Amino acid sequence: MAPPEYITHPEYSSKVLVRGDPEYERCREMNPSAAGPRYPREIHLVESPADVQKALNRATELGTTVSVRSSGHAAQSPYLVQDGILIDTTNLNRRVDYDEATTQISFGPSCRISEVTEKLSEVGRFFPIGHAPTVAMAGYLLGGGQGFFMRSLGAAATFVTRMEIVLPTGETVLADREHYPDLFWAARGSGLGFFGVVTRFWGKTIPAKNPWQRTLQFEINHDNYETLLTWAIEAGRATPKEHTDLNMAIAYAQDDVDATGDEVPPGARLHLTLLLYCYADTESEAQTMLGAYDQVDEVQDFMLDKQPVQKCTFEEVLAAGEAGPGPGTRVHNNSIFSDPGCSLPRLLETMKPALLDLPTRQSNVYIYHCDQRPDENEMVMSLPQDLYLMTATIWTDPKRESGLRQHIRERYERALSVAVGMFVVDLDPNWEEVNARVITDTALQKFLHVRENYDPQGLFPSYKAFVRADRNVRGLKGTLNGAANEAADRAAAGTARDALEAAANAAVTGPANAAVNVSA
Repeated sequence: MAPPEYITHPEYSSKVLVRGDPEYERCREMNPSAAGPRYPREIHLVESPADVQKALNRATELGTTVSVRSSGHAAQSPYLVQDGILIDTTNLNRRVDYDEATTQISFGPSCRISEVTEKLSEVGRFFPIGHAPTVAMAGYLLGGGQGFFMRSLGAAATFVTRMEIVLPTGETVLADREHYPDLFWAARGSGLGFFGVVTRFWGKTIPAKNPWQRTLQFEINHDNYETLLTWAIEAGRATPKEHTDLNMAIAYAQDDVDATGDEVPPGARLHLTLLLYCYADTESEAQTMLGAYDQVDEVQDFMLDKQPVQKCTFEEVLAAGEAGPGPGTRVHNNSIFSDPGCSLPRLLETMKPALLDLPTRQSNVYIYHCDQRPDENEMVMSLPQDLYLMTATIWTDPKRESGLRQHIRERYERALSVAVGMFVVDLDPNWEEVNARVITDTALQKFLHVRENYDPQGLFPSYKAFVRADRNVRGLKGTLNGAANEAADRAAAGTARDALEAAANAAVTGPANAAVNVSA
Protein backbone atom coordinates (compact mmCIF):
# COMPACT_ATOMS: atom_id res chain seq x y z
CA MET A 1 0.00 0.00 0.00
CA ALA A 2 1.64 3.21 -1.17
CA PRO A 3 1.92 5.93 1.50
CA PRO A 4 -0.01 9.15 0.89
CA GLU A 5 1.87 12.20 -0.29
CA TYR A 6 1.52 15.81 0.69
CA ILE A 7 0.16 18.00 -2.08
CA THR A 8 2.64 20.84 -2.41
CA HIS A 9 1.34 22.49 -5.62
CA PRO A 10 -2.47 22.46 -5.37
CA GLU A 11 -4.42 24.19 -8.13
CA TYR A 12 -7.74 26.03 -7.86
CA SER A 13 -9.93 27.78 -10.39
CA SER A 14 -10.42 30.94 -8.32
CA LYS A 15 -8.26 33.20 -6.17
CA VAL A 16 -11.05 33.59 -3.60
CA LEU A 17 -13.00 30.60 -2.30
CA VAL A 18 -16.13 31.03 -0.22
CA ARG A 19 -17.65 28.35 1.95
CA GLY A 20 -19.99 26.39 -0.29
CA ASP A 21 -17.77 26.67 -3.38
CA PRO A 22 -16.91 23.27 -4.95
CA GLU A 23 -13.18 23.66 -4.22
CA TYR A 24 -13.52 25.23 -0.78
CA GLU A 25 -13.30 22.05 1.27
CA ARG A 26 -10.35 20.64 -0.67
CA CYS A 27 -8.50 23.89 -0.10
CA ARG A 28 -9.51 24.11 3.55
CA GLU A 29 -8.11 20.65 4.34
CA MET A 30 -5.13 20.95 1.97
CA ASN A 31 -3.20 17.86 3.11
CA PRO A 32 -3.84 14.29 4.35
CA SER A 33 -3.86 15.39 8.00
CA ALA A 34 -7.47 15.84 9.02
CA ALA A 35 -8.43 19.48 9.25
CA GLY A 36 -10.19 20.64 12.40
CA PRO A 37 -13.91 21.48 12.28
CA ARG A 38 -13.32 25.20 11.81
CA TYR A 39 -14.41 27.03 8.68
CA PRO A 40 -12.95 30.33 7.43
CA ARG A 41 -15.49 32.62 5.80
CA GLU A 42 -13.22 33.09 2.79
CA ILE A 43 -9.92 31.64 1.58
CA HIS A 44 -7.75 34.05 -0.41
CA LEU A 45 -5.13 32.39 -2.64
CA VAL A 46 -2.79 35.36 -2.94
CA GLU A 47 -0.17 35.81 -5.66
CA SER A 48 1.30 39.22 -4.77
CA PRO A 49 1.59 41.70 -1.90
CA ALA A 50 -1.31 43.57 -3.54
CA ASP A 51 -3.48 40.46 -3.16
CA VAL A 52 -2.49 40.25 0.49
CA GLN A 53 -3.52 43.88 0.95
CA LYS A 54 -6.93 43.11 -0.59
CA ALA A 55 -7.40 40.18 1.80
CA LEU A 56 -6.54 42.34 4.80
CA ASN A 57 -8.93 45.04 3.63
CA ARG A 58 -11.63 42.40 3.20
CA ALA A 59 -11.13 41.23 6.79
CA THR A 60 -11.46 44.81 8.01
CA GLU A 61 -14.58 45.27 5.91
CA LEU A 62 -16.16 42.15 7.41
CA GLY A 63 -15.02 42.98 10.93
CA THR A 64 -13.22 39.67 11.30
CA THR A 65 -9.67 38.41 11.80
CA VAL A 66 -6.94 36.94 9.63
CA SER A 67 -4.97 33.71 9.55
CA VAL A 68 -2.16 32.75 7.18
CA ARG A 69 -1.17 29.36 5.80
CA SER A 70 2.07 28.62 4.01
CA SER A 71 1.90 24.83 3.64
CA GLY A 72 -0.77 23.44 5.94
CA HIS A 73 1.86 21.21 7.51
CA ALA A 74 1.07 22.09 11.14
CA ALA A 75 -0.38 19.00 12.79
CA GLN A 76 -3.20 20.79 14.59
CA SER A 77 -4.27 22.90 11.58
CA PRO A 78 -4.18 26.01 13.81
CA TYR A 79 -4.49 28.30 10.80
CA LEU A 80 -8.18 27.35 10.45
CA VAL A 81 -10.11 30.09 12.20
CA GLN A 82 -13.87 30.08 12.31
CA ASP A 83 -15.42 32.81 10.11
CA GLY A 84 -12.09 34.55 9.54
CA ILE A 85 -10.15 35.27 6.37
CA LEU A 86 -7.57 32.58 5.57
CA ILE A 87 -4.70 33.91 3.46
CA ASP A 88 -3.10 31.00 1.58
CA THR A 89 0.36 31.83 0.22
CA THR A 90 0.83 28.72 -1.95
CA ASN A 91 1.27 30.77 -5.14
CA LEU A 92 3.01 33.79 -3.62
CA ASN A 93 6.58 34.27 -4.90
CA ARG A 94 6.85 30.50 -5.38
CA ARG A 95 10.43 30.49 -6.59
CA VAL A 96 13.94 30.20 -5.16
CA ASP A 97 16.67 32.58 -6.36
CA TYR A 98 20.39 32.77 -5.64
CA ASP A 99 22.48 35.94 -5.98
CA GLU A 100 26.08 35.07 -6.84
CA ALA A 101 27.29 38.56 -5.96
CA THR A 102 25.96 38.50 -2.39
CA THR A 103 25.81 34.67 -1.96
CA GLN A 104 22.31 35.17 -0.57
CA ILE A 105 19.29 33.02 -1.32
CA SER A 106 15.72 34.31 -1.50
CA PHE A 107 12.36 32.54 -1.63
CA GLY A 108 8.64 32.96 -1.11
CA PRO A 109 6.79 31.87 2.03
CA SER A 110 5.39 28.63 0.60
CA CYS A 111 8.58 27.37 -1.02
CA ARG A 112 9.16 23.98 0.50
CA ILE A 113 12.33 22.87 2.22
CA SER A 114 12.88 20.39 -0.62
CA GLU A 115 12.69 23.22 -3.19
CA VAL A 116 15.25 25.32 -1.33
CA THR A 117 17.47 22.25 -0.94
CA GLU A 118 17.43 21.67 -4.69
CA LYS A 119 18.61 25.21 -5.41
CA LEU A 120 21.33 25.02 -2.74
CA SER A 121 22.66 21.80 -4.25
CA GLU A 122 22.67 23.42 -7.67
CA VAL A 123 24.84 26.35 -6.53
CA GLY A 124 27.00 24.50 -3.99
CA ARG A 125 25.89 26.51 -0.97
CA PHE A 126 24.35 25.72 2.43
CA PHE A 127 21.46 27.27 4.37
CA PRO A 128 20.24 25.45 7.50
CA ILE A 129 17.22 23.68 6.03
CA GLY A 130 14.83 21.70 8.19
CA HIS A 131 14.41 17.93 8.39
CA ALA A 132 10.99 17.58 6.69
CA PRO A 133 10.82 18.21 2.92
CA THR A 134 7.19 19.34 2.66
CA VAL A 135 7.36 22.03 5.34
CA ALA A 136 7.10 25.56 3.91
CA MET A 137 9.82 28.07 4.65
CA ALA A 138 7.55 30.67 6.29
CA GLY A 139 6.29 28.35 8.98
CA TYR A 140 9.76 26.94 9.44
CA LEU A 141 11.57 30.28 9.79
CA LEU A 142 8.92 32.20 11.73
CA GLY A 143 9.02 29.32 14.21
CA GLY A 144 12.77 29.87 14.55
CA GLY A 145 13.91 26.92 12.48
CA GLN A 146 15.39 23.77 13.98
CA GLY A 147 17.63 23.17 11.00
CA PHE A 148 20.52 20.88 10.21
CA PHE A 149 23.57 21.51 12.40
CA MET A 150 21.65 23.79 14.75
CA ARG A 151 24.04 22.80 17.57
CA SER A 152 26.79 24.98 16.10
CA LEU A 153 25.13 27.17 13.47
CA GLY A 154 22.18 28.24 15.61
CA ALA A 155 18.54 28.44 14.62
CA ALA A 156 17.86 28.88 10.91
CA ALA A 157 16.19 32.23 11.61
CA THR A 158 19.60 33.67 12.48
CA PHE A 159 20.55 33.17 8.82
CA VAL A 160 17.64 35.36 7.66
CA THR A 161 18.89 38.78 6.58
CA ARG A 162 15.73 40.49 5.31
CA MET A 163 11.98 39.96 4.98
CA GLU A 164 9.30 41.56 2.84
CA ILE A 165 6.24 41.96 5.05
CA VAL A 166 2.71 43.23 4.48
CA LEU A 167 1.59 44.99 7.65
CA PRO A 168 -1.98 44.99 9.03
CA THR A 169 -2.42 48.42 7.42
CA GLY A 170 -1.71 46.90 3.99
CA GLU A 171 1.65 48.65 3.68
CA THR A 172 4.52 46.54 2.32
CA VAL A 173 7.90 47.04 4.02
CA LEU A 174 11.37 45.50 3.94
CA ALA A 175 12.55 44.60 7.44
CA ASP A 176 16.11 43.84 8.50
CA ARG A 177 18.47 44.79 11.32
CA GLU A 178 18.57 48.43 10.18
CA HIS A 179 15.07 48.95 8.79
CA TYR A 180 12.11 48.11 11.01
CA PRO A 181 14.44 46.29 13.43
CA ASP A 182 11.65 45.76 15.96
CA LEU A 183 9.54 44.02 13.29
CA PHE A 184 12.54 41.94 12.20
CA TRP A 185 13.11 40.95 15.83
CA ALA A 186 9.47 40.04 16.46
CA ALA A 187 9.03 37.91 13.34
CA ARG A 188 11.80 35.41 13.99
CA GLY A 189 10.50 32.96 16.57
CA SER A 190 6.91 34.15 17.03
CA GLY A 191 5.42 31.64 14.60
CA LEU A 192 1.63 31.66 14.75
CA GLY A 193 1.66 34.85 16.81
CA PHE A 194 3.26 37.11 14.21
CA PHE A 195 1.20 40.13 13.19
CA GLY A 196 1.97 40.46 9.48
CA VAL A 197 2.24 38.45 6.27
CA VAL A 198 5.77 37.64 5.13
CA THR A 199 5.85 37.58 1.33
CA ARG A 200 9.57 36.95 0.78
CA PHE A 201 12.70 35.96 2.72
CA TRP A 202 16.40 36.58 2.09
CA GLY A 203 19.11 34.59 3.82
CA LYS A 204 22.87 34.24 3.91
CA THR A 205 24.54 31.01 2.79
CA ILE A 206 27.88 29.34 3.46
CA PRO A 207 29.99 27.01 1.30
CA ALA A 208 28.63 23.47 1.13
CA LYS A 209 30.50 20.41 2.39
CA ASN A 210 29.66 16.72 2.22
CA PRO A 211 26.87 15.47 4.51
CA TRP A 212 27.45 12.09 6.16
CA GLN A 213 25.04 9.90 8.08
CA ARG A 214 25.15 7.11 10.59
CA THR A 215 22.21 5.10 11.97
CA LEU A 216 21.76 2.82 14.95
CA GLN A 217 18.59 1.04 16.02
CA PHE A 218 17.61 -0.59 19.30
CA GLU A 219 14.62 -2.23 20.90
CA ILE A 220 13.44 -0.03 23.76
CA ASN A 221 11.05 -0.96 26.57
CA HIS A 222 10.18 -0.07 30.15
CA ASP A 223 13.05 -2.19 31.47
CA ASN A 224 15.94 -0.80 29.42
CA TYR A 225 14.58 2.73 28.84
CA GLU A 226 16.78 4.53 31.37
CA THR A 227 19.95 2.67 30.37
CA LEU A 228 19.41 3.12 26.65
CA LEU A 229 18.39 6.78 26.63
CA THR A 230 21.05 7.73 29.18
CA TRP A 231 23.68 6.21 26.88
CA ALA A 232 22.22 7.85 23.77
CA ILE A 233 21.90 11.34 25.28
CA GLU A 234 25.30 11.25 26.97
CA ALA A 235 26.89 10.13 23.69
CA GLY A 236 25.21 13.10 22.04
CA ARG A 237 26.49 15.49 24.66
CA ALA A 238 30.00 14.07 24.18
CA THR A 239 29.78 14.66 20.42
CA PRO A 240 31.41 17.88 19.17
CA LYS A 241 28.80 20.52 18.38
CA GLU A 242 30.53 21.78 15.25
CA HIS A 243 28.53 20.61 12.21
CA THR A 244 26.85 17.62 13.88
CA ASP A 245 23.12 16.91 13.89
CA LEU A 246 21.74 14.35 16.34
CA ASN A 247 18.22 12.96 16.10
CA MET A 248 16.36 10.18 17.91
CA ALA A 249 12.98 8.63 17.15
CA ILE A 250 10.82 6.11 19.02
CA ALA A 251 8.05 4.27 17.22
CA TYR A 252 6.38 0.88 17.03
CA ALA A 253 7.96 -1.57 14.62
CA GLN A 254 5.66 -1.60 11.59
CA ASP A 255 5.96 -5.32 10.88
CA ASP A 256 2.73 -5.39 8.88
CA VAL A 257 2.99 -2.83 6.07
CA ASP A 258 -0.71 -3.25 5.26
CA ALA A 259 -1.87 -2.64 8.83
CA THR A 260 -4.68 -0.14 9.33
CA GLY A 261 -6.55 1.25 12.31
CA ASP A 262 -5.35 2.76 15.55
CA GLU A 263 -4.91 -0.27 17.79
CA VAL A 264 -1.40 -1.22 18.80
CA PRO A 265 -0.92 -4.85 17.68
CA PRO A 266 -0.47 -7.39 20.50
CA GLY A 267 3.20 -7.80 21.32
CA ALA A 268 4.23 -4.73 19.31
CA ARG A 269 7.80 -3.66 20.00
CA LEU A 270 9.12 -0.13 20.27
CA HIS A 271 12.25 0.78 18.35
CA LEU A 272 14.66 3.60 19.17
CA THR A 273 16.39 4.85 16.03
CA LEU A 274 19.37 7.22 16.10
CA LEU A 275 19.77 9.33 12.96
CA LEU A 276 23.15 11.02 13.15
CA TYR A 277 24.55 13.48 10.61
CA CYS A 278 27.68 15.55 10.21
CA TYR A 279 29.17 17.95 7.70
CA ALA A 280 32.72 16.91 6.81
CA ASP A 281 35.22 16.86 3.97
CA THR A 282 36.36 13.25 4.42
CA GLU A 283 35.06 9.94 5.73
CA SER A 284 37.71 9.76 8.44
CA GLU A 285 36.74 13.23 9.66
CA ALA A 286 33.09 12.16 9.76
CA GLN A 287 33.95 9.00 11.71
CA THR A 288 35.82 11.07 14.28
CA MET A 289 32.99 13.59 14.60
CA LEU A 290 30.44 10.84 15.37
CA GLY A 291 32.88 8.61 17.27
CA ALA A 292 31.16 9.00 20.66
CA TYR A 293 28.61 6.44 19.48
CA ASP A 294 31.28 3.75 18.96
CA GLN A 295 31.23 2.64 22.59
CA VAL A 296 28.12 0.45 22.66
CA ASP A 297 29.07 -2.28 25.15
CA GLU A 298 26.44 -1.30 27.73
CA VAL A 299 23.63 -1.26 25.15
CA GLN A 300 24.86 -4.01 22.83
CA ASP A 301 22.18 -6.46 24.00
CA PHE A 302 19.41 -4.10 22.83
CA MET A 303 20.91 -3.32 19.42
CA LEU A 304 19.01 -4.33 16.28
CA ASP A 305 21.10 -2.61 13.62
CA LYS A 306 24.25 -0.53 13.31
CA GLN A 307 25.26 1.20 10.08
CA PRO A 308 28.68 2.75 9.54
CA VAL A 309 29.27 6.36 8.59
CA GLN A 310 28.47 6.85 4.92
CA LYS A 311 28.19 9.77 2.53
CA CYS A 312 24.68 10.97 1.71
CA THR A 313 22.87 13.91 0.16
CA PHE A 314 20.25 16.14 1.72
CA GLU A 315 17.88 15.09 -1.06
CA GLU A 316 18.24 11.45 0.03
CA VAL A 317 17.70 12.31 3.68
CA LEU A 318 14.61 14.41 2.96
CA ALA A 319 13.09 11.80 0.62
CA ALA A 320 12.28 9.61 3.62
CA GLY A 321 9.86 12.29 4.87
CA GLU A 322 7.79 12.76 1.72
CA ALA A 323 4.81 10.67 2.86
CA GLY A 324 1.88 12.17 4.75
CA PRO A 325 0.01 10.46 7.62
CA GLY A 326 -2.93 9.36 5.45
CA PRO A 327 -6.47 10.54 4.68
CA GLY A 328 -8.65 11.25 7.71
CA THR A 329 -5.71 11.08 10.09
CA ARG A 330 -5.65 13.27 13.17
CA VAL A 331 -2.30 14.37 14.56
CA HIS A 332 -1.43 16.23 17.73
CA ASN A 333 2.14 17.23 18.56
CA ASN A 334 3.11 17.97 22.16
CA SER A 335 6.60 19.05 23.11
CA ILE A 336 8.93 20.48 25.71
CA PHE A 337 12.37 22.03 25.76
CA SER A 338 14.15 20.37 28.66
CA ASP A 339 15.35 22.55 31.52
CA PRO A 340 19.16 22.72 31.21
CA GLY A 341 19.37 22.65 35.00
CA CYS A 342 17.43 19.39 35.29
CA SER A 343 19.45 16.23 35.89
CA LEU A 344 19.24 13.57 33.20
CA PRO A 345 17.86 10.89 35.58
CA ARG A 346 15.04 13.20 36.64
CA LEU A 347 14.30 14.22 33.06
CA LEU A 348 14.06 10.61 31.90
CA GLU A 349 11.96 9.52 34.86
CA THR A 350 9.49 12.37 34.37
CA MET A 351 9.26 11.95 30.60
CA LYS A 352 8.99 8.16 30.58
CA PRO A 353 5.17 8.00 30.22
CA ALA A 354 5.22 10.56 27.39
CA LEU A 355 8.00 8.78 25.52
CA LEU A 356 6.99 5.14 25.99
CA ASP A 357 3.21 5.01 26.48
CA LEU A 358 2.35 5.55 22.83
CA PRO A 359 -1.41 4.99 22.62
CA THR A 360 -1.85 4.21 18.91
CA ARG A 361 -0.07 2.25 16.21
CA GLN A 362 1.29 5.28 14.34
CA SER A 363 2.12 7.52 17.33
CA ASN A 364 5.81 8.32 17.66
CA VAL A 365 8.43 10.34 19.51
CA TYR A 366 11.15 12.68 18.26
CA ILE A 367 14.11 13.87 20.35
CA TYR A 368 16.59 16.44 19.05
CA HIS A 369 19.83 17.80 20.47
CA CYS A 370 19.38 21.58 20.04
CA ASP A 371 22.13 22.77 22.40
CA GLN A 372 21.14 26.41 21.94
CA ARG A 373 20.86 29.47 24.15
CA PRO A 374 19.18 31.99 21.83
CA ASP A 375 20.08 35.66 22.16
CA GLU A 376 16.92 37.48 23.20
CA ASN A 377 18.34 40.72 21.84
CA GLU A 378 18.68 39.11 18.40
CA MET A 379 15.15 37.74 18.01
CA VAL A 380 12.02 36.86 19.95
CA MET A 381 13.00 33.18 19.96
CA SER A 382 14.44 33.20 23.45
CA LEU A 383 13.89 30.03 25.50
CA PRO A 384 16.94 27.87 26.20
CA GLN A 385 16.85 24.87 23.87
CA ASP A 386 18.75 21.94 25.32
CA LEU A 387 16.80 18.83 24.29
CA TYR A 388 13.60 19.02 22.26
CA LEU A 389 11.27 16.15 23.14
CA MET A 390 8.04 15.73 21.18
CA THR A 391 5.27 13.14 21.09
CA ALA A 392 3.14 12.92 17.95
CA THR A 393 -0.16 11.26 18.79
CA ILE A 394 -1.78 9.97 15.60
CA TRP A 395 -5.23 8.45 15.20
CA THR A 396 -8.05 7.95 12.70
CA ASP A 397 -11.12 7.15 14.80
CA PRO A 398 -12.85 10.39 15.92
CA LYS A 399 -14.42 8.51 18.83
CA ARG A 400 -11.01 8.09 20.40
CA GLU A 401 -10.27 11.81 20.59
CA SER A 402 -11.59 12.42 24.09
CA GLY A 403 -9.64 9.54 25.61
CA LEU A 404 -6.48 10.43 23.75
CA ARG A 405 -6.70 14.04 24.85
CA GLN A 406 -6.80 12.88 28.46
CA HIS A 407 -3.85 10.57 27.79
CA ILE A 408 -1.84 13.45 26.31
CA ARG A 409 -2.80 15.91 29.02
CA GLU A 410 -1.75 13.65 31.89
CA ARG A 411 1.69 13.03 30.40
CA TYR A 412 2.51 16.57 29.33
CA GLU A 413 1.25 18.25 32.48
CA ARG A 414 3.74 16.00 34.25
CA ALA A 415 6.43 17.04 31.75
CA LEU A 416 6.16 20.72 32.70
CA SER A 417 8.17 20.12 35.88
CA VAL A 418 11.30 19.43 33.79
CA ALA A 419 10.67 21.97 31.02
CA VAL A 420 11.45 25.61 30.34
CA GLY A 421 8.63 25.71 27.79
CA MET A 422 7.60 24.32 24.42
CA PHE A 423 8.36 24.83 20.73
CA VAL A 424 6.14 27.55 19.28
CA VAL A 425 5.25 25.43 16.22
CA ASP A 426 3.59 22.87 18.53
CA LEU A 427 1.40 25.43 20.30
CA ASP A 428 -2.30 24.66 19.86
CA PRO A 429 -4.48 27.78 20.29
CA ASN A 430 -7.56 25.55 20.23
CA TRP A 431 -6.49 23.31 23.12
CA GLU A 432 -4.79 25.48 25.67
CA GLU A 433 -4.63 23.04 28.59
CA VAL A 434 -1.52 21.39 27.12
CA ASN A 435 0.29 24.59 26.11
CA ALA A 436 3.36 25.99 27.82
CA ARG A 437 5.29 29.23 27.40
CA VAL A 438 7.05 29.63 24.07
CA ILE A 439 9.25 32.67 24.81
CA THR A 440 10.71 34.20 27.96
CA ASP A 441 8.74 36.65 30.09
CA THR A 442 10.91 39.60 29.09
CA ALA A 443 10.72 38.69 25.39
CA LEU A 444 6.95 38.40 25.68
CA GLN A 445 6.69 41.82 27.30
CA LYS A 446 8.71 43.36 24.45
CA PHE A 447 6.77 41.41 21.83
CA LEU A 448 3.43 42.65 23.18
CA HIS A 449 4.68 46.24 22.99
CA VAL A 450 5.90 45.87 19.39
CA ARG A 451 2.70 44.14 18.35
CA GLU A 452 0.58 46.93 19.80
CA ASN A 453 2.47 49.45 17.67
CA TYR A 454 1.82 47.60 14.42
CA ASP A 455 -1.56 45.96 15.01
CA PRO A 456 -3.53 47.97 17.59
CA GLN A 457 -6.83 46.76 16.08
CA GLY A 458 -5.94 43.10 16.66
CA LEU A 459 -6.32 41.92 13.07
CA PHE A 460 -3.83 39.17 13.99
CA PRO A 461 -4.92 38.19 17.51
CA SER A 462 -3.09 34.86 17.92
CA TYR A 463 -0.48 36.44 20.18
CA LYS A 464 -3.11 35.95 22.90
CA ALA A 465 -2.32 32.24 22.83
CA PHE A 466 1.18 33.13 24.06
CA VAL A 467 -0.19 35.04 27.01
CA ARG A 468 -2.71 32.35 27.93
CA ALA A 469 -0.03 29.66 27.62
CA ASP A 470 2.22 31.61 29.97
CA ARG A 471 -0.58 31.88 32.50
CA ASN A 472 -1.50 28.21 32.01
CA VAL A 473 1.99 26.92 32.68
CA ARG A 474 2.26 28.97 35.85
CA GLY A 475 -0.95 27.49 37.17
CA LEU A 476 0.06 23.94 36.31
CA LYS A 477 3.55 24.34 37.72
CA GLY A 478 1.99 25.63 40.89
CA THR A 479 -0.04 22.44 41.13
CA LEU A 480 2.93 20.23 40.33
CA ASN A 481 5.66 21.91 42.31
CA GLY A 482 3.80 23.65 45.10
CA ALA A 483 3.16 27.20 46.15
CA ALA A 484 6.84 27.86 46.90
CA ASN A 485 7.92 27.31 43.32
CA GLU A 486 5.00 29.38 42.06
CA ALA A 487 6.04 32.29 44.25
CA ALA A 488 9.64 31.95 43.10
CA ASP A 489 8.55 32.07 39.47
CA ARG A 490 6.59 35.24 40.05
CA ALA A 491 9.45 36.89 41.88
CA ALA A 492 11.92 35.98 39.13
CA ALA A 493 9.68 37.52 36.50
CA GLY A 494 9.76 40.91 38.23
CA THR A 495 8.02 43.79 36.58
CA ALA A 496 7.50 41.77 33.39
CA ARG A 497 4.94 39.70 35.26
CA ASP A 498 2.75 42.72 35.94
CA ALA A 499 2.67 43.58 32.26
CA LEU A 500 1.89 40.01 31.27
CA GLU A 501 -0.95 39.70 33.76
CA ALA A 502 -2.51 42.85 32.37
CA ALA A 503 -2.14 41.50 28.85
CA ALA A 504 -3.62 38.17 29.91
CA ASN A 505 -6.68 39.87 31.33
CA ALA A 506 -7.14 41.72 28.05
CA ALA A 507 -6.52 38.56 26.02
CA VAL A 508 -9.09 36.37 27.71
CA THR A 509 -11.75 39.02 27.30
CA GLY A 510 -10.84 39.90 23.70
CA PRO A 511 -12.45 38.73 20.44
CA ALA A 512 -13.41 35.06 20.34
CA ASN A 513 -11.85 34.46 16.93
CA ALA A 514 -8.15 33.62 17.08
CA ALA A 515 -6.01 33.90 13.98
CA VAL A 516 -2.81 32.02 13.31
CA ASN A 517 -0.06 33.37 11.13
CA VAL A 518 1.62 30.43 9.47
CA SER A 519 1.73 26.68 9.64
CA ALA A 520 4.91 24.86 10.25
